[in-house]
Amino acid sequence: MFKTMNKYKQCVVIFFLMSISSLSYSATLPINITRQLPSGHTVLTFKSGDLTNDKKTDYIVVVHKEAEKQIAQRNEYAPRRPLLAFIQNNNGTFTLVARNDHVVFAVNEGGQCDPFLDGEDGLALKGSFFTVQNSVACGDHWTDYITFKYSHELNSFVFYKRIFENWIMNPSDDPDADMFISGNRSVTYGKKKQILLQNYQAD
Repeated sequence: MFKTMNKYKQCVVIFFLMSISSLSYSATLPINITRQLPSGHTVLTFKSGDLTNDKKTDYIVVVHKEAEKQIAQRNEYAPRRPLLAFIQNNNGTFTLVARNDHVVFAVNEGGQCDPFLDGEDGLALKGSFFTVQNSVACGDHWTDYITFKYSHELNSFVFYKRIFENWIMNPSDDPDADMFISGNRSVTYGKKKQILLQNYQAD
């Protein structure tokens, strides 16, 4: 389709498709959740699943300021990207059980890349667990996956595990060698004194 259009028409079509996608994307969040989103922010991404094992759908939502790139370029400071955890109640409404402004990396924390959007899917859910998947693969190459687990006792999420890995240029002169080789890898597990999602700091 795009081969028969000039560049201006291509841009119009792409913008239109992105707008439609954005509208339908935001519309899939329950209204009860959208009404609880912080003022001045829009939805960046979200995932849903039965995180509490009660056969009801819960949501992990990441919001941001739409002008975050411009703010970062102008002030060398990027706004944080709040992560919000919503649990569904018996009456179909949703309770915001936790908010964390540090676990999703900001737009300028990946060097040349956006560490949350340019890598793999930024959020992953499985059972009672969800993972924030920060990663970059331009300039530096690293992944920083931070996982939380729902606690029925605390009625919130607690830190479960963090895995950091990076890859460095291969010094080998072998033309068949891989370009990158494994560098550092560290795994940090939650301790007996559980850290609530809202209190976790990704230093």
